[in-house]
Amino acid sequence: MKKNTSLRNGIITLMVSCMAFSACVEDIDTSNRYTFVGETVGSFLEKNADLYSEFNYILTRSGVMSLLKAYGSYTCFAPTNEAVERYLFQQDSIYKASLAPGSRKVVWTGITSPKLEDLTDSMCTVISNTHVLPQGFLTTDMEGDVVPAMNLNDRFLTMSFGVDENLHSIMYINGARLTVYDQQQENGVVHTVADVLNPSTNTVPTQIADIPFLSIFSDALVRTGLEDELQLYKDESYTDYDKIATKADMGGGSVPYPPSRYYGYTAFCETDSVFHANGIWNVEDLYAKCKVWYPEATDPDFRSENNALWQFVAYHLLDWHLLYTRLVFYNLSGRSTTGTSYKSENHFSKYSDRFEYYETKQGTLLKIMIPRSIDLSAPDHDGIIREYRNTIFLNYSKEIMRNSVPADPWNVTVTSKKSSQQIPVNVRIIDPSEALADTVRYPRFAQEALNGSIHLLDNLLIYDEDVMAGYVLNNIIRIDWAAVVPELTNNHLRWYDGTAGYKFVGSYSGFFIPDGYSKHVRIYSEECRLSYYMPNDGWDEYEGDLITCRGPYDFAYRLPRVPPGTYEIRVSSINEPERGVVQYYIDGEVTGIPKDNRIYATDARIGYVPDNQTDDNGVANDKQMKNRGYLKLPISYWSVREGGAARKYNHGVRIVLTTKYLTNDVHWLRMKNVNDNDGGSDYLNHDYFELVPVSWLRREDIPLDEQRQ
Repeated sequence: MKKNTSLRNGIITLMVSCMAFSACVEDIDTSNRYTFVGETVGSFLEKNADLYSEFNYILTRSGVMSLLKAYGSYTCFAPTNEAVERYLFQQDSIYKASLAPGSRKVVWTGITSPKLEDLTDSMCTVISNTHVLPQGFLTTDMEGDVVPAMNLNDRFLTMSFGVDENLHSIMYINGARLTVYDQQQENGVVHTVADVLNPSTNTVPTQIADIPFLSIFSDALVRTGLEDELQLYKDESYTDYDKIATKADMGGGSVPYPPSRYYGYTAFCETDSVFHANGIWNVEDLYAKCKVWYPEATDPDFRSENNALWQFVAYHLLDWHLLYTRLVFYNLSGRSTTGTSYKSENHFSKYSDRFEYYETKQGTLLKIMIPRSIDLSAPDHDGIIREYRNTIFLNYSKEIMRNSVPADPWNVTVTSKKSSQQIPVNVRIIDPSEALADTVRYPRFAQEALNGSIHLLDNLLIYDEDVMAGYVLNNIIRIDWAAVVPELTNNHLRWYDGTAGYKFVGSYSGFFIPDGYSKHVRIYSEECRLSYYMPNDGWDEYEGDLITCRGPYDFAYRLPRVPPGTYEIRVSSINEPERGVVQYYIDGEVTGIPKDNRIYATDARIGYVPDNQTDDNGVANDKQMKNRGYLKLPISYWSVREGGAARKYNHGVRIVLTTKYLTNDVHWLRMKNVNDNDGGSDYLNHDYFELVPVSWLRREDIPLDEQRQ
């Protein structure tokens, strides 16, 4: 196609004026915006063909151009003609280079010619859908590390920020720089980008293989066969996407079924430089180390679960698609179609640690944490002092940090009694914006794959049962119910931010969870109406979300596996008169008498007394409540009604179910309403559970505030 290289004066002026961003996205000078009145996104692109003609050709071939001329709301990241030509040339070159003798493998880019007309229809569709979102966003609407909504390919686009030579802030979308932004049209917004956004349809293993500095991890992933465990994308057999469940919400109204069932994965990967720093230069070197780290895994077959290399790689993989901003509940916000909103920081005190726990494909627990309660500042490896309280770590050991703050909190090891090896803890996850900005150290890094996220590590990630039980997990293991069910994360239901266009039929932003939707949930009663409700600033629950179950409910969910040992098992409840009488079970065994969740904590059967009405700050009252099988809520997150720590809220309790030895096997927690007189109006409120090592409970050196976390 013949290209017009002249740029109209108005566009040139606009691009120059838009080079300077302010120090943060929220403060972008609105005078830099250029508003075209009376244009649709599509007609605006066509009107400015001298800048976008090649992208317009792709949009027209795919049929997306007609969408951008229609009624609705869209965001279009429009690459320039130069960007499209450069992209075609680069992708064609990558493909042809992979065909050369000695190449490790053929790299299929979907592009086998630098000519625009040689693009296939399917590739035009992929490129078009990558650059268009079904909702309009200005730059001031974009926070965190991903654009708020998925594109037409059902993919999130990453965001990062940097500065130009004049120290003006600049924004990148999937690594492509925004050159012109916030061009508002009648049906959406156009942002001009200097490069074609990565339209890759790679699954997680293929994406890892395409990142040159992950070669050792990629090789290990292939040799263990675990790449086969990361290939699923969407369950096409799921047909309940348009169904409505009646009598299912908290008020007895209707709730929609989930709109999809996607699979998702997260891979935590050591870079080649991390391996090199530990004397590892290839998979054979890594396997030799793994045999020391996992001495009981003796099968020489790399594809065996009892192989040491398999154990190492499997511990890096999750069945949850976790974007960087959603690894923990921190600095998130959103608004649903029902008008409810949330900000994660409204649910926690400023100095509360943020943590999540997930079971890995190894069948063991991984801890993800931002340490907010310990103020740490120390030089990084490059000598720069950074604030550690906003850093995300894997297997952070508060036990070590409380007793002795190391000189470098990012380089901590613990001696394992089991293997006598130094096992790293406090393993830092490299912020993707840091990796995207450093193209020399992290060339061709792409965080998001078709079906998951890739996160880079600055140290070795090793599971050692002695270190995990003695240090990392030697605390209250509190897990939100939504973190147990991967489908809630993988289908953009958990932490829903109002951008996906889901239509709710009731008064609440929630989804019905049908039997069979997740293998982590079992429904035992046809009348059971289990629903999940995303965060809401008006709710007192941990992380602001919860599940409810109406009527004669009876369901169970799978607990993540923890190091074998004796644990106190607890569940949370916000008690109200309609909450029912619940019989709890662990692995089918009754945990005691049914708990009456209709009574408030001030009822004599529970015995709650506010701390400020006691002579000892509630210490004796805690013991009295514990003798009755209850605890107050923690101090680490907020109650909206109390305007402070949840511990003050006398409707909420933690119920001590039982003390039980947990093995390496799978365990299930079951809840059944045994109130025969409910008339169908009862509904369970459930939020999280806690697994607390009895050895930790018996310690006398734990500060009171930490005991109440």
